[in-house]
Parts: sequence; C-alpha cells; structure tokens
Amino acid sequence: MRRIAGSAGTRLAGFAAAAVLVFTGAWTAGAVAGGTPVGSRTVVQAGTETTSAASFEGVPGGVLGTGAGYTLTPVRTVFPWRKRAEVAFTVTGSDGRPVTRFDTPPGGAPVLDAALVRRDDAGYTRLHPVLGPDGVWRAPVTFPGQGVWRLYAGFTPTGGPALDLGTDVHVPGTYGAFTFPSDERSGRCHGSDEQVRLDGALLAGGESRLYATVSRAGRPVTDLEPAGGGAFGLMTAVRQGDLVRVPVQPQVTGAHAGDRAGPGVAFTTTVPAPGSYRLFLDYRSGGTLRSCEFTVSTAARS
Repeated sequence: MRRIAGSAGTRLAGFAAAAVLVFTGAWTAGAVAGGTPVGSRTVVQAGTETTSAASFEGVPGGVLGTGAGYTLTPVRTVFPWRKRAEVAFTVTGSDGRPVTRFDTPPGGAPVLDAALVRRDDAGYTRLHPVLGPDGVWRAPVTFPGQGVWRLYAGFTPTGGPALDLGTDVHVPGTYGAFTFPSDERSGRCHGSDEQVRLDGALLAGGESRLYATVSRAGRPVTDLEPAGGGAFGLMTAVRQGDLVRVPVQPQVTGAHAGDRAGPGVAFTTTVPAPGSYRLFLDYRSGGTLRSCEFTVSTAARS
C-alpha cells in the first residue's frame, strides 16, 4: 500500500446547531461520480461557437442557465420534502437537442459536476448523475429542506467551451433561512468524531491557498483515503448572496484506492470578487465519507 503525503489541509466545519435540524445524511451525497456519456453527436455549429463562447467568458459559474448556446433544463422543477426523488435534466445545444458527447476532465474528475445548494447557501449536495441514451442526466436525491434550490451542472461539451450553468428548482413549504457566521474555520464534521481546521486566506482575483487539517481527539488523522477523482478531498466554494460557484482544486490527484494521506489536504482556488464564501469539503477516512463546511470572507491584499 503506497502512501501519498498530505500537505496541511483546507476548509471544513459546519454550522453546529443548525446541523442538528437539517443536516441528515441527505445533505451530502458523497463523492462526485459522473455517468458515462453515450451517443456521437456534437451540437455546436461551426462558425457560431467562437462568438458565443467568447461572450460567455468572465461570467461566474452557476449564475446563468444558458451560455455559449447551451442550456441547462430540468425535467421537473418542483420536488417533495424529505422523500426520495430523482433530479433529471438535459444540456441542450443551440439546435434545442440534448447534447450526448462530453469531454472527460483530466485526473479522474467526473464528466459532469452536478450539485445542489439551497438559496441560503445551506446543504451543498454533490449529485451522482448518469447520462441515459435519451440525453437526460438522472440522479437520486432527497431534499432535506424546503425552499428554493440551485441546481449546478459543470461540463465541457465535445467541441465546445467549459461551462458551469445553474437553474432553480423548488421544494414547497415553510422556509426558514439560516444565518452563518462571517468566519467559521473549525469544528466537527456533521455526525463525525473528527475535527477539521481550515487555514489560508481567500484573495479576490488572485490565487488562494487553503489547507484543511484533520484530527481526532487531538491527534492527527493520517489515514485519509481518496474521496473521488483521485483526490484526498473535494472542495467547492459558493459565494453568499448570488450563489456563484467557484471550483477549488486539490493539490494531490491521481491517488489509487490503497493510497493514504494526512493529516492535511491542500487546495488552491481563485475567487472572482470580494465577498463571503461558503466552503464545502468532502473527505474520506476509516471507510466513511465525511462532510464539513466553513465560512470565509475575502482578505484585503497587502
């Protein structure tokens, strides 16, 4: 069994009292696992892709439902609360037909990065979508809270630009929004006996380095397992207010099932503008996938 040394961490820690009410196992769907794309058609039309792709540059992830001629369309937009359901959606091209060919990202990342988060920036849930022969992506889900949820889909259509689109879906009922601390960097993961400390600063417009360090009863955890995509942690940043989704890159990728690391996991990211960001971390230890959340505001440049 080979060991890959971890750095010193990233973000993690959740909202404590609120977690008791809403963070059941349904809040986090685990490591991202994409389906296998099928079909053989690229819908980008020659001569139109360059213009539309250029106009999409600089648009933050997850804000628009249509970009560069591609549209994210859910099959249904209303879901029950706390009942098992299925999120189904298509990515259509400029001809209105479902896209069935997507590029595979390097490093074992999923073909399509799908997730949900509620409008108050609570309950970020990674989905496991599978692409069917009809061009529809489908993933099981149980919504743990009522309200408006943002559905994200990040992908690169073959022959097209990398995109991260978003659209709203709804869970009817009484909605009470959560308020999160302005800075929240440590605490227990939901339902876990482990603690995670997040270090590092978010610098708007520049590269930010983040480090998550995992401990149990005051001792470092050194048996972290790959959590998905060959990385020892999966992290995503979502800006509070407009729900802009920002990718966070793990510094160690390509890990195999028998590899171990710890106690730290290192990440880098570039947040587009000042603001307060919720950081969502999934990692695996002792055969259990664990999820933590942090709140970090951008720091002033020196």
